Amino acid sequence: MKAKMILSLPLLFISTLSANAAELYFEKDPSLPLVYVTAAFHGGSTQDPDLKSGTTDLMGKLMLRGTKNRTKSQIDLALDQMGGAIEFETRAEFIAFRGMVLSENLSAYLGLLSEIITAPSFRAKELEKLKKEQTSQLLDELNQDRSLVRLRFDETFFRGHPYSKPNSGKIRDIQSLGVNDLQKQYQKLINASNLVLLGAGDTDRSKFEEFVEGVSKVRTGSGTLVTVPEFAGAPEKLRVVIFDKPERTQTQVLIGQKGVSFKTPDLDALQIANHAFGGGGFQARLMIELRVKRGWTYGAGSNFKLGSTPHSWKVGFFPKNADTPAAIREALKMIGDLKQNGITEAEFDSAKKSIVNSAGFSYNTPQKRLENRLTEVIFGLPEGYFTGYADRISKISREQVNSALSRFIEPDHLMVGLVATASTSRSAIAKELGIPESGIEIQNYQKE
Repeated sequence: MKAKMILSLPLLFISTLSANAAELYFEKDPSLPLVYVTAAFHGGSTQDPDLKSGTTDLMGKLMLRGTKNRTKSQIDLALDQMGGAIEFETRAEFIAFRGMVLSENLSAYLGLLSEIITAPSFRAKELEKLKKEQTSQLLDELNQDRSLVRLRFDETFFRGHPYSKPNSGKIRDIQSLGVNDLQKQYQKLINASNLVLLGAGDTDRSKFEEFVEGVSKVRTGSGTLVTVPEFAGAPEKLRVVIFDKPERTQTQVLIGQKGVSFKTPDLDALQIANHAFGGGGFQARLMIELRVKRGWTYGAGSNFKLGSTPHSWKVGFFPKNADTPAAIREALKMIGDLKQNGITEAEFDSAKKSIVNSAGFSYNTPQKRLENRLTEVIFGLPEGYFTGYADRISKISREQVNSALSRFIEPDHLMVGLVATASTSRSAIAKELGIPESGIEIQNYQKE
């Protein structure tokens, strides 16, 4: 009989402050004299106004560069003196100020964070500096083909939908943004009604309650967030798009389709299938077929991107130019076979065992547990969704997995997006796939 591992967790204290709809989650962890803090707000890049992508990201970053009482250098000095740090992150459907501090300085730290959130200065000079930095970073990303193909794929596949908006914005949009744009976004997003505060560490809950109460008194507005609609623009037939970039010797390829959401009933079954097909590293079917057997690519994988509504499922690999057409054809064939025949019994057993055995690592620290709780709150998932993952997976049968695959995969509605040099790859890809060259779209890699 196999021994069943039981992971012992520290006691989790949870409090929801409903007066202003702000939510607080706290876990006491005295193992180190540190406290981890996340102040998150519903809404993210999907809330950026049309033709003003990057508004939310610049707003949050500028908030860290000065308040009505302190300059950026004064904020940096205060954090250094208290042994703390604060970073800002933009996701599609939430934003977060994340940081940590020595527990003895938590009161001062929370006071500074409250000031950043409730009294930002939005200085024009700092904005101009930030825009130059952001533009430089985006230009650098254009030189990184792997990140570039992910960005351009989503912009193209989801065109006209909020999921098409890049978290960091587009260069032309960022250059047009002014202080007024960021202040409007601040009024919309930074309100107690959108706040989710999470803390873990060597302290007590009362200090976090005081923080929430203080922010709630100042940020009493309730900006209306745009509901993310379900995407309805999937291609009617196989779509191939080359993001044309000069002098490529290697091709970055993504093949994707409309995905599922966190609340899709088949999600757990599809996660098992994805692990077997492309999420399980060297044991996955994609890696075995494209790298081990044929040597066409160093790496290959697949993954789901999840949101409040169905986002995407993508298959990715990066062959040299000469192997790209055949690799795309084989990957498309494998996706079709996955729909028709599902995964084998051996693949199912291996994937299920791997997921169950590794599930505990997704919540084995206070920081991970709070991040999981944040995801649960943002996407309306039940508490314990992540800690119950292994148990749910263990109850799923191979028949359920393959039935879910047959319903989910849509070979006729896939998009192939690749960063490549069109002049040297378009003809070969068209011939390999049996489509006319005119059926392959060409887009400049720098522009949508």
